[in-house]
Amino acid sequence: MVVSQAVLVWAERAFGAASVWFAFLVVWVPMVAVGSLSRVVQVRLPNRYHELRRFERDGRVYERLGVRLAKSALRRGPLAVFNPQLHLPAEHTPAQLAHLAQRMRDAEASHAVLFVVMLAVVVHAAARGWWPAAALTLVFDVLMNLYPVMLQRYNRDKLAERFHLASA
Repeated sequence: MVVSQAVLVWAERAFGAASVWFAFLVVWVPMVAVGSLSRVVQVRLPNRYHELRRFERDGRVYERLGVRLAKSALRRGPLAVFNPQLHLPAEHTPAQLAHLAQRMRDAEASHAVLFVVMLAVVVHAAARGWWPAAALTLVFDVLMNLYPVMLQRYNRDKLAERFHLASA
């Protein structure tokens, strides 16, 4: 955490609080920190949070919001290296599919918590009148945290549907 804070202090001084780079790093650095810490301690939310609502079940809402494009970007290219454990296992055993579903819930939970925390940063910036910083941070928060949440919810539904799981 100290390293994360040092990087953000450096970035603010190097780029300025209203810069694109600073807004990117304000969202990226905590995401990397949580991703690193999740190797030891996992962010978990109640099961009720993970239950898909009726409007989510057919996937159309997420598809209209561009989740397939996000999925494509995260599956191929350099972004695919960040969560290699979020791919279908070679063998589709119930245990491996259940493990994948839990990993998906864990990733969703981490991004959901980070999304809310970053919204607080956006509100703080807006309250201080730092409109460019607030807007840029919000854009990066949506791209780096909200879209992964939507993608995991979308994918868990598809996983349950494809493999006839009760609830992924």
